[in-house]
Amino acid sequence: MDELTWSGLTTKQSSIDRAILGTLRERDLSGFEIWRWLGSDQGTIGLLNETDLYPTLYRLEAEHLLQSDWREGERTRRTYRLTATSLARAEANGWPEIPLRGKAASRATASHPGAVSSHTEPIRSSRIASPDPDAGSWFMPPKAAAVGAAETSEPTGWASIDGRTSDSSRDASRTSGRRAGRSTSAHSGAASDYPAVARYADELGATLDLPRIDNDSVRQEIADHLTDSTRLFVKNGVDAPTAAALSIDHLGEARALAARIGRAQQSEERRSRAIRRALFELVGEMALWLAASAAALVLGPGLADIVTSVGRFFGPHLVVLESAEWATNQMTAMMCVGAFAAGRLSLGHLARISRHSDASVRKPWAIGGATAVLALALLMPGFPDALVVVTVFAVPLAFVAGTYRPQHRNEGAYTWRGLATAALLVAVVTLLPAGRLFAYDPAGTPGAPLAQSTASANLTIYPYGNGTFGYEIAGTTTFVRVELWPATKEGLFIVIDRSARQPTVSNVAVVDPTKLPPGAQWWVASIVVGPDGQLTTRAVVVQTGASPGLTNALAWLMSKL
Repeated sequence: MDELTWSGLTTKQSSIDRAILGTLRERDLSGFEIWRWLGSDQGTIGLLNETDLYPTLYRLEAEHLLQSDWREGERTRRTYRLTATSLARAEANGWPEIPLRGKAASRATASHPGAVSSHTEPIRSSRIASPDPDAGSWFMPPKAAAVGAAETSEPTGWASIDGRTSDSSRDASRTSGRRAGRSTSAHSGAASDYPAVARYADELGATLDLPRIDNDSVRQEIADHLTDSTRLFVKNGVDAPTAAALSIDHLGEARALAARIGRAQQSEERRSRAIRRALFELVGEMALWLAASAAALVLGPGLADIVTSVGRFFGPHLVVLESAEWATNQMTAMMCVGAFAAGRLSLGHLARISRHSDASVRKPWAIGGATAVLALALLMPGFPDALVVVTVFAVPLAFVAGTYRPQHRNEGAYTWRGLATAALLVAVVTLLPAGRLFAYDPAGTPGAPLAQSTASANLTIYPYGNGTFGYEIAGTTTFVRVELWPATKEGLFIVIDRSARQPTVSNVAVVDPTKLPPGAQWWVASIVVGPDGQLTTRAVVVQTGASPGLTNALAWLMSKL
């Protein structure tokens, strides 16, 4: 609100704003009570229409001039209070006039020191003129008791700094109040007493473009307002169906009211704050899971050893490829998990803070976020192969999937079930049978069966930047030769080509894959030659072709085109 217009009636909107804020001086009132203070069928001195009431209240709340929460009373209802910001402005610029009528105006003057009230004759209408809330009413105890209760205790979880109330504390109060309001309202027969009111509230809720919890809150508040209004008509002699129809007519068509309420809540400040928070969640989750990929790199070999040990227990000897590509694939798998978490958390914050429904913000956010995480995955340094690239393209899909499971209020960011699913995903990608798991027959190397020997040898493979790779043998003084045997696929596993009778390469220090016969996989066997000439297979490694050096998935794709 423009501070310069505080003490002068410059616009219709500013006049209404000042009247509402002046009415809430030293009071906590519900929307219907505010309307009873200020309104009639013709409005506040001809300014405020009933259909403008809640869009105005929600706009003032978005501007941090009002604070709302749910209060227990005869029936749990949403009430409004002034924030520190509006109090400071009023003290600095003077309290605004409260344009009331008749007795209400004179009583308001006494309860609002320094206020100058406008006195007009009550406007005759189908609804009785605004009553004196200080004297109490059919729905409200005398104000002295209510004020005393408000001054002695604050709502649980309420806190504000310069009029800004934390989302978490306000929403916790709102959530508990709404739940209590539902049960209390149902018990006292609120909207359920009037089918037309219930239908109106349902149509309004179905049309509102708000997060689920805010949608429920608005729907409940409007139902309370219509119920109060209908009961007041009935009290003045109108039959219940007609009373409900009149109350609904005063608020206007549900879809139009829903659109105005949405616009009032979705302020530019909330939108900017929501985007900042969503970006923070996106970047933070991706960074977190990229850091967590270090744990996968450390734990991966141990998991592979467990799998191979279980395989040996049941018969087949398994070998897991532990190459640079294997490690890169673990990192991209962790990025998939991070992208899902980023989509879930970022969309939840974006919708909640900006006051939009999930559906209305999902498409643009999913497209933008998926593009960003795909660019990150494509440019991430590593040693890509076909499986790595496939996993890279799964990263944006994981982000989009996360946006369809956004974190709503009072939900944990992570669950045990979700973490178990993430661990299973990484394990499956790490040990994907078609690309990472191999069957090893100890007697499968022709001419060099597994045999008892005291000799041992450790075989290490080193890829070089020029695309070649070499070997290092350690741990033995016995002669060891290195052999490369062609591999073939049998079902899901890769085994030594049983038709081969001799190795393709034998006892070379550096191997150039481009000089080898066409083939995607190779067995690398270290053959120990004993003193008696006996050949023993001591170590087996599966080589799928050395990486050409540190690069990224985008460069790998361009090289294949």
